[in-house]
Amino acid sequence: MAPIHPQQRPSLNPLFWLAVCYCVGITVQSLFDIPLWPAVVSTLVLTAAALGFRYHQSAAFLLMAVFFALGIACSQFEKASISVDRIRSLYDSGHSISGDPVEIEGTVESSPEPAPDGYFITLDVDHIIESAVGQTASGRVRIFVPFPSDEARQDLAELQLRHGSRVRVACRLEREDRYLNPGVYSRKLLLDRQQIDATANLKSPLLIEKLSDGSRYSPIGLVSELRVALIERIRSTFTAQTAGVMIASTLGNKYFLDKLTADVFREGGTFHVLVISGLHITLIGGFILFIVRIFTRHRWIQAIIAISLLWLYGIAVGGEPPVIRACVMFTILMIGYAEYRSASLLNALGACALALLAWRPSDLFDPSFQLTFASVAAIICIGLPLVIKLKAIGTWMPTVEQPFPPNVPNWLRRFCETVYWRDAAWEIERGRQIWSAEIFKSPFVKRLDDFGLRRAAIFVFEGVIVSAAVQLCLLPLLVYYFHRFPFVSIPLNLWVGIVLGAESISALIAAILSMVSNTFAFPFVVITEACNWLIVSVPSWLGNVVRFSTRIPIYSGNMKAVYFVYFIPLVVAGFLIARWDPFSLTIRNVWETRSVSGTVALIAIFGGLIFFHPLSAPVADGKLHVDFLDVGQGDASLITFPNGKTMLIDAGGRPDYRKSYDDEERFEPDVPRIGEAVVSEFLWEKGISHIDMIVATHADADHIQGLSDIVRNFGVGFAYLGRIDDDPELKPLLREIERSGVPRAMILAGDVLNIGDVQVNVLNPNGEVARSANNDSVVLRVVFGGTPILFTGDIEKGAEESLVDSDLELKSDIVKVPHHGSRSSSTELFVDAVHPIIAIISVGRRSLFGHPHKEVVERWKAVGANVITTGERGTVSIASDGTNLDVSAFVR
Repeated sequence: MAPIHPQQRPSLNPLFWLAVCYCVGITVQSLFDIPLWPAVVSTLVLTAAALGFRYHQSAAFLLMAVFFALGIACSQFEKASISVDRIRSLYDSGHSISGDPVEIEGTVESSPEPAPDGYFITLDVDHIIESAVGQTASGRVRIFVPFPSDEARQDLAELQLRHGSRVRVACRLEREDRYLNPGVYSRKLLLDRQQIDATANLKSPLLIEKLSDGSRYSPIGLVSELRVALIERIRSTFTAQTAGVMIASTLGNKYFLDKLTADVFREGGTFHVLVISGLHITLIGGFILFIVRIFTRHRWIQAIIAISLLWLYGIAVGGEPPVIRACVMFTILMIGYAEYRSASLLNALGACALALLAWRPSDLFDPSFQLTFASVAAIICIGLPLVIKLKAIGTWMPTVEQPFPPNVPNWLRRFCETVYWRDAAWEIERGRQIWSAEIFKSPFVKRLDDFGLRRAAIFVFEGVIVSAAVQLCLLPLLVYYFHRFPFVSIPLNLWVGIVLGAESISALIAAILSMVSNTFAFPFVVITEACNWLIVSVPSWLGNVVRFSTRIPIYSGNMKAVYFVYFIPLVVAGFLIARWDPFSLTIRNVWETRSVSGTVALIAIFGGLIFFHPLSAPVADGKLHVDFLDVGQGDASLITFPNGKTMLIDAGGRPDYRKSYDDEERFEPDVPRIGEAVVSEFLWEKGISHIDMIVATHADADHIQGLSDIVRNFGVGFAYLGRIDDDPELKPLLREIERSGVPRAMILAGDVLNIGDVQVNVLNPNGEVARSANNDSVVLRVVFGGTPILFTGDIEKGAEESLVDSDLELKSDIVKVPHHGSRSSSTELFVDAVHPIIAIISVGRRSLFGHPHKEVVERWKAVGANVITTGERGTVSIASDGTNLDVSAFVR
């Protein structure tokens, strides 16, 4: 006779809890780097124990331990599975040097991706030739082919590249971090998360040699060609702004999105609608399922067709990790639908997490992964349960199961009744019963019905609840990764979602009709353009009235724990909402009331610590600190005075040598500026939200362009500028200063700023206008005790000679070398006069101008200076107590 085992209590949402254990294992592996073999052995032993004790009460805990160990093993296996001939391995190990010429061979993954001034080609590489030596290789490379002329465009068209085409490309592969500063996102890590090993920019399509053609009839190839054709059709049908929004939100191509429009969406907290992700995949998948159900009732046929079409769409729009994740989640849900299994949404979320992280455990640390799952968890655990219970309160009528009204505060009951109650439903229900009764509901109920606003009110109310739950859960992630929390994202998400849906439908109809007749398409083009105007103009107008969002620095060190601790009361809140029974007749005890109040208080406290960041700013330590940032070809220096005051001298920038200031319509791509992506990120990483003083040395873009972003992102106390002229590069900064109400003043030679115990002497510009704008650069000599530091801007020979002849004190322990180490500066007399201990050259690793010039470096070394370049060492940090110097660099 078979043994009788005790009844086992089924686990609630088992896949969710197993996914949690798996994620904990991945996290532990990332912290302690546990070797692969102990993790594998532990997994096998725990699996055997779980099988052996599968009828024991400890089985559940053993199974959780199995998935914990499995998370460690899979994470280590992912690292070990990267082959030595992978492109990323070749460059990360130093075998190949980023920027050196190579030839690569491989297969084109899809049709070339259009961009405003060229095409992007993704290549699946299988061979690389370097220094005339070839070897097998693997990995994905993204190549940009520019179109400086119609002839270049024709050259690429003649290649007829498509999915499966085999090519050889002569290029310079790049895989390196461009800006080496604390807080700046690693470009190599970004490429890895995009599953790209390296990138390359070609000078001409003639550097591509086609070796063989791809299949004309592969499904992926046909879909990608259709996508490219749709992109071109949309571009030719709508204005540039509207086309950019449509192409980004429906076809996954963000290259045509202009910066002004993208910033409007970012500041309003609605940029996610322009990135194809779970929201888009869910809507498209639901639409496909709706259409398929018209033709067949067989659920498996419905699921197979919906899943197949959705995956084709996901691959066609680029197959980015967020899209693939959403497709996997939809597939799992559709399988449950086909099997008539109404599984728990939380359990389905756990199954999705396990499926995705089994494939790539490192995705757990991908911000997009975290944002996606935090959003879905917020909806499943907080938003939907709250909506369901509030709806039950508002629609209550006496039944056998619930004969008594909800046991909730009167104001809550009245409010829910106002939103949800329908007299017609009550009349129908009362007609079915043998008894009669009258129910007294909120007096405002009939007003919504009188104006026909019932459905709209329900939509808005539920949308606000769900959106608020999502924003609440995303707070630490939005602050940590994007330093932003939009105040008005809840109503704007509803607005943008509705209008963008209408715009997308109208645009699709217009694009189809335009193939037949532009006259037929015209009304829908007008509707699409009007919707796009509403999407962009309304948030822009609101942004001028109220500030959409604030930029928030982050904590460092042990205080980063607040971003994790914040989720503890949120999880408790989810449990409390799940346990809450509005119809319970039992009197709530004091502990239940206190637990609710305590949970709300803790969420408010930790949320306040994150949002208001009262403890993030560095504490004054009585020392003078100077950070020379790596901003590529440009300057940016942060001075932190002994009393805690701060001064930012320049903030880098990216000059656009093609820019014409007379051409107001020129397309500006959505590319982050140096001031936003580098300098601001550095300041936020240090916990800074306010800069006491900014100094614009002169009007070159590589010095002052980033200051516009600083004034926009931070509170600025005062702005100092050198000689002000009509230089177009200065106008954006002046506009931002005026808009923000920052007081400003011009500083000239002879001015002195006393900041605590530090004296800042202005040595240049003098009263005469220089022949070169560089020679009008602001030059500062900062003196703290016995430590002088010289900031020289871009002064050249003429200004250097004037300074030497002026008999001003130039001797300094540290100098920021003029003009990025150009031979037009650093004359011998000037170098001898400064005679520093340390000479810091602010320059990129590969300067377009060949900076720093060799003879300049040798000249500074000849006077005994230790020459340090930011491009090689990253941020160079100086600390002085007035006597001793402490020098460190980001790259040691």
